[in-house]
This record gives sequence, structure tokens and C-alpha cells, in this order.
Amino acid sequence: MDDDLGPIESAAPGMAVSVMPRGASATGYGQGVLEACRGFSIYVATHDRAWRAGDEVVLACGAMGRRVAALARFRDYGQEQAVFSRQSPWRPFNRRVLERYPVHISATLDGPGQAVPVAVTDISMGGAAVLVSETPDAARSLLRLTTPAGQAVLPVAVAGGHADEAGTVLHLRFEDMAPEAALVVETLVASLVAGIAAEAA
Repeated sequence: MDDDLGPIESAAPGMAVSVMPRGASATGYGQGVLEACRGFSIYVATHDRAWRAGDEVVLACGAMGRRVAALARFRDYGQEQAVFSRQSPWRPFNRRVLERYPVHISATLDGPGQAVPVAVTDISMGGAAVLVSETPDAARSLLRLTTPAGQAVLPVAVAGGHADEAGTVLHLRFEDMAPEAALVVETLVASLVAGIAAEAA
């Protein structure tokens, strides 16, 4: 998040929420549904129990391009509910993870009347590169992929490409991801970032 941005309208109950660790004390990722914001308390309905009291997190919700986030600290679990103490206003979301990270995931690029198998070779919150054996006809299509965090169907537009010795690499730009798909991509990218940080440690 950019700290120089002023407060915006608070997130609304019923929105999908992703919970991302920050700081050395944070231990896990998770997702849920925003149930309520009361004062500095944020209630998230979730089956995940990845946090301990005092863990510092970022709570983010809303559709891509319109997401808001708040810094928070995990407080306690209720019945199918996690309670966080909000430490900042809800603000426009900027994870600073638009840098792409290498990955290898089998996926499908679905266009009108055409489904092309692809290999995702890198990914960010803004887009992905895919290796294809044949270039699809449509400039816009759906990228279907499965990750450890779940399945995602991502509307994409071809932003460019280049030849590779293994085929053609297309550069895809994500367009208006649904909150559920955004959670899957966020969790994947965060795991890649965490893996790189662990290797560097």
C-alpha cells in the first residue's frame, strides 16, 4: 500500500478477502469473506487457521483494479471466524508484486471455439507469460489454470509475444479478474515471493 494515499470508502461485508503475511511474525496465507468492520475490529469468515495472536497481515478485498487493503494484526478465532485489529485505514491496494516470477504451470488458453494447451512460464498480479505451440486467433481469451490454492479462470488480452526455441511466448495482461480468481493468483504469487526470499536467506 502507498502510505501517502488518503483513506477511501471502507470495504463492504460480503466481499472476498485475502489475508497476506507481513513482517517477520507472520506465518500464513488465507482467504475468507468479510463479515463486518466494527471500529478497529475486522471479522472474516474463514476455515483457515493459519495465524497466531499478534501475527501482522495485510487484508485485501475487491475486484482487481478497485481493490482496497488495510494493515491489521490477528487477534483471535471465533466460530468459523477470524478477528483482526485494523492498524491502518482501508486504502487503494498496491502489493508491489507486478514484477513477474518464474513458474511452470500447465494451463489452457480458451478462445472462441478454440482451446490451446499452454505452459505458464512466469506470472504476476498483472499478467503472465505462456509458452504455446500454436498461436491462438483471438486477441482476448480465458486462461484456465490450477494451482495449489485452487482453480482460476482469468480473462486475458495478448499484449505481445516473442519467438522461443521451444515455441512462441505470449505476454498476457489480466483483465478484470473476479475476486475469487484474484485470491488464487495472489496466493500463488505470494508463495513464489516467499520461496525466493527463503532461498536468499
